[in-house]
Amino acid sequence: MTSFHGRALPGALSGILAAALVLAPSAAAVPAAAQPVPGTTVPGTTVPGATAPAVAPPEPTSPQSTAPAPPRPAAPGGNEETRGGTDRVVVKFKEGAEPAAQVRERVYEAAAEQAGRTGAAPEGGHPDAAPEGGHPDAAPELEELTETVGAAKVVAVDEFLDREQVDALTRALEEDPAVEYAEPDHLVGIASVPDDPYYATSQWNLQPGPASLGLPRAWDRATGAGQTIAIVDTGITAHPDLDAGVLPGYDFVTHSRGGALRGHSRDGDGWDPDPRDEGDHAGADECWPGSAATSSSWHGTHTAGTAAARAHNATGVAGVAHDAQILPVRALGACGEGYVSDIAVAVAWAAGDDVGQNVPVNPHPATVVNLSLSFLSTSCPAVLQDGVDRALSRGASVVVAAGNHDRDARTVSPANCRGVISVASSTAYGTRAGYSNWGAVTLTAPGGDVSRTVWSTTNSGTARPAGSTYSGKYGTSMASPTVAGVVALLRQAAPGLSPAQVKNHLVTTARPLPGHCSGGCGAGLVDPVAAVSRATAQEGYTTRGAIGRLHERIRSATGEPRSPEVCGLAQGGCYQQFARGAIHWTAATGAHWVHGGVHGAWARAGGAGGFLGYPRSGERSTGTGGVHQLFQGGRALWSPATGAAVLHGAVGARYASMGSERGVLGYPLGNERGGPAGGARQAFEHGRILWFPATGAHAVRGAIGRAHAELGGETGRLGYPVGPEEVSGGSTVQHYQGGSIAYRQGRTTVAYR
Repeated sequence: MTSFHGRALPGALSGILAAALVLAPSAAAVPAAAQPVPGTTVPGTTVPGATAPAVAPPEPTSPQSTAPAPPRPAAPGGNEETRGGTDRVVVKFKEGAEPAAQVRERVYEAAAEQAGRTGAAPEGGHPDAAPEGGHPDAAPELEELTETVGAAKVVAVDEFLDREQVDALTRALEEDPAVEYAEPDHLVGIASVPDDPYYATSQWNLQPGPASLGLPRAWDRATGAGQTIAIVDTGITAHPDLDAGVLPGYDFVTHSRGGALRGHSRDGDGWDPDPRDEGDHAGADECWPGSAATSSSWHGTHTAGTAAARAHNATGVAGVAHDAQILPVRALGACGEGYVSDIAVAVAWAAGDDVGQNVPVNPHPATVVNLSLSFLSTSCPAVLQDGVDRALSRGASVVVAAGNHDRDARTVSPANCRGVISVASSTAYGTRAGYSNWGAVTLTAPGGDVSRTVWSTTNSGTARPAGSTYSGKYGTSMASPTVAGVVALLRQAAPGLSPAQVKNHLVTTARPLPGHCSGGCGAGLVDPVAAVSRATAQEGYTTRGAIGRLHERIRSATGEPRSPEVCGLAQGGCYQQFARGAIHWTAATGAHWVHGGVHGAWARAGGAGGFLGYPRSGERSTGTGGVHQLFQGGRALWSPATGAAVLHGAVGARYASMGSERGVLGYPLGNERGGPAGGARQAFEHGRILWFPATGAHAVRGAIGRAHAELGGETGRLGYPVGPEEVSGGSTVQHYQGGSIAYRQGRTTVAYR
């Protein structure tokens, strides 16, 4: 049963984490030779992409070319919350305790027998799963296929298992004392967003402007020369705007024969040194039941061009780091999907790690690895984290798409992996794109939307590769390689930077989005000019007006300017980055400096485009060892013990009425969070404040607060408080929607309605 086939693997389906490659065709394909080049001129006259408008593609002439590419959903099936099935697991044996192959086979058999096959296939699940109410007679058969990073074993199951069956199998495997961990080997797949197939756009995202990157000024200092950007994706196709900078890559798609179509390599073998994109097209129902027919996306070619398409060649588009080299690493196959174990190996190999399996070490280690993919997962899979850690340890930054699920990025991988730079997507208007994940992201970059897309290299083939062309796409798949390109600029400007230092430079120089960012967009919009300037310690920016006058007064605190003054933001505001923070100005609020932890909390709340708006004071001492700063919509508080958090709305008003940080609650422990049934809550050092539309905001603390929490808090039977604590008959009582809690002489009593 145990087999070690190296790269050419048996065709059992794999556990597949749907990796959202976020791009969608925005226009009909236009051959490279015939396409009027958007934003480029004869070399030496202007900076490519800075001035010339985009030219719309010609009207298609055949029915095949006029049909827009169908939208590709974020992952197989209809409801992502109910998916999670796979036919492959990753098993890591403890170091020094790995049994021989025959013993491992018995471990797999015992676990399979224990897990069995129980339960029905989830809605939208794989057709091979058990029928409703069915319990197949035989336990699943497991076959060891190969190794992935860290010598973990990739083990195939003979049929596709649903989420419950996979969980049962991994639990059974982990019961063996020799097993360090076992986890599903999920499939990761493309997630495109619908788009207007006839709307072409120029490279607005690279040009100067409040919502754009202003790259021409960064290109004066760095163009990515000497850097290597690894594109872990669907592979790459030949293209005149890329070919001169493409290095020999590798193909890590293991699935090559047998089983279902999803994740299939289509090249007849497993791992090999040919990273060409074989096309991820599929017919109706081929990727999962009910899936629509799709044309090939050529996702890897588009992402590569966004990061590093050649410039000054009178052809096509300009990439962010147009003098960097491209390392294509194929990890996604048919249906735009690939296994997490393959992606983990691809990341490690791209950075120069020896992954074994007779794969030669990459002779061109990447400076930065780009992953324009995502899948729902409450934690980063251990095997993927191992691959990321190996890349980071070799000095390569790992930049990942935040994902297109419009949810908190902490529930999405690889955005929730340690050490990565996760990137949300913004529009041409400077707002968070409606599809983009939010919250726990590092920063934001232009990714476009249906109205204005990101223009890059692609291919005109609907299934197999055909002619080279250009098209507009949008999504976090576009935002991620944009930041990967900026990382290449930074590393050229300051080659000694570590991945942690690169991330710090990007975060500390990011600027607020000019528009609203609901949920939070990390540190803000990536600013290549400020980041490269900070990395090289080059100065020379000037200040003026109200921002300049404040800077002159507090120069010793702010340090020297690190960017030009940027205006045209929300409410007509202006902003300028300094060595230690930024100064923001509007006519209504004046100029104020924001820095440190307060700046971070404000940025997480959406910055100037969020509910707090602009600062209306500088930092002030609280008199209790902390600082606070006033904003249009609330204030931010910081202390050494608790960090920074923001207060606003009804919760902020209740906190203020109780004495704020000098009162019984102390400092906040984090920002306000949503609660059940549309309510909200905020935690403090000595209690919490709960708000509900029907009851208002009230503090819950002490023995009564602890009892309420033990009974399920606002999600329990008592629900939200309807008033503050009261003293009655020698007892302290607090009333709730579903009853009351009384405290007297060390005892609490609960009374339900």
